[in-house]
Amino acid sequence: MEILSPDGEIGAPLQAAGFLAMLLIGALVLACPLISRVRSAGPAGLSCLWRFDIALALSLGGLAVLNLVHHAITPLAGVYRPEVGDGGLIENLTVTLMLFPVVVFLGTRLTGSGQTRHFGPVCMALVSLVLIAAFGEEVSWGQHWFALAVPEAIASTNLQSEINLHNYIEPGVMEAIYFAAGLVLLGLAANLRHVLQPGPQAPGFVALKALLVLAAILLCHHVFQELGELAVMAAAFLVWNRIDDGRLVLKPRWLRTLTAY
Repeated sequence: MEILSPDGEIGAPLQAAGFLAMLLIGALVLACPLISRVRSAGPAGLSCLWRFDIALALSLGGLAVLNLVHHAITPLAGVYRPEVGDGGLIENLTVTLMLFPVVVFLGTRLTGSGQTRHFGPVCMALVSLVLIAAFGEEVSWGQHWFALAVPEAIASTNLQSEINLHNYIEPGVMEAIYFAAGLVLLGLAANLRHVLQPGPQAPGFVALKALLVLAAILLCHHVFQELGELAVMAAAFLVWNRIDDGRLVLKPRWLRTLTAY
């Protein structure tokens, strides 16, 4: 599995080939609906794009360029996390987005203001538990924040001597997991109209599809995976928020029912 996990070597054959393949497929996924809209309505057909989504995707694209600079030319201290440890703007934004739905859910429960508008209490409780666990793993359960001593049993077996579970996974396997997650996101973007539909008087989601495609591509190479995590969390938060306020609607009835519990 070493060829799949070059730990940042962007020229490694298998990972570079997979990354380029995802770029090409992602471009096709985005080109089809855009061409269709332009053919049917002319340039005005692109007016349905959500400007915030496009601005976010462009910002992430710019950060991807800086990511290459950070990796290949000079480290950008304070922007990207070190190879071992926590911190940096990108990671801090990611973990902050993880906690937003948790804070909203707890706020509604503690203040007695009811619940989120679409998602039910059972669904939100489960989502909150998953996000809290992901947050803990991302920050190594506060190890670097609080200068916690690492037990010898963990230090001798964990790949980065950190208090977390994900660093017990071999790098090659982790790269395969990220690539598989990218494929799932790309498949979701290609079939988004079967899962979501815009709410009444809401614009379409071509720009949201672009954000999902970008997240999928970034996950597929080690150099960009930290930024890919931020893109995934940003897209997930936007989808959650827009479903909850009615701008997006879950299309499968079973999914609407399940998330309303």
